[in-house]
Amino acid sequence: MPSTQQPPSPWQDILSLGRSIRLALSPPEVRAKRAYEIFPPSTWTALNEHSTYLNFGYWRSESDTIDDACQALAEKLADAAGFQEGDRILDAGFGYGDQDFMWLERHNPEMIVGLNVTPTHVKIAQTKAREHGLEDRLIFKEGSATAMSFESGSFDRVVALESALHFLPRDEFFRQAHHILRPGGVIATADIVPLTDYARKDLFSTTIPPGNWYDGDEYLTRLRAAGFINTQLTSIRTHVYEPWCRWAEQKLDSPDFQQRATWGYRRWLRRELADDDLMRKRYANMDYVIVTAEKPT
Repeated sequence: MPSTQQPPSPWQDILSLGRSIRLALSPPEVRAKRAYEIFPPSTWTALNEHSTYLNFGYWRSESDTIDDACQALAEKLADAAGFQEGDRILDAGFGYGDQDFMWLERHNPEMIVGLNVTPTHVKIAQTKAREHGLEDRLIFKEGSATAMSFESGSFDRVVALESALHFLPRDEFFRQAHHILRPGGVIATADIVPLTDYARKDLFSTTIPPGNWYDGDEYLTRLRAAGFINTQLTSIRTHVYEPWCRWAEQKLDSPDFQQRATWGYRRWLRRELADDDLMRKRYANMDYVIVTAEKPT
């Protein structure tokens, strides 16, 4: 999204306020969908420089931009899942689909099917795939990761890049992923879990169902209960939260961010980042993990 675009209309803030109220009054099953409709796409990606990724990123050095970090996280997830040429991959909760284009180029799977509950995300990803002539290999659909209708053994890999925490419930996603994977197939997630009871009480997003807020050990237990084996969990939190906060803080006053983000979003983010002690306490009590498991052969 170029910096020369027109800044958001003041009406966007009025719309966002109304959508925020609607979100607060929404039943749990539609909160994730409505949360990503509060702000326009240009605002959701205003911290980015040339991508439309929607994740915290994996920060390898101080010179990384958020675009570098988000792509690195997507590639880390692909490596954990063991992407291979010719794979059939399901990407559950794909955002705007940036990672799918990158995975297609780098790993040459047969196809990637994306599921997302947010119509705006689906339309934007479909448009990008069509513009690149890739709609037969990048298939983006509106749908829920807990209500999938694919046949058993349809995919080699099922992945969720910072999205499974929103699935209601995440356990059902595990069960359905097990069903649609071929024997020997892999599920891989980049996800957020609590480290302490404080984090359990401080749900930082109303889109996270309380039933999904369990620690890493319980995460692996529930994967095994869904039928998976060889479960593994790796914490990468030291490469995630603090670098993201530093990036966001330095972008707050940049002309590009000011032009692309709505006033309401700028005000919200500035308020979120203003209390360093609160931010540090919040993220000190949350883990960021890469999790993998296999369907038995």
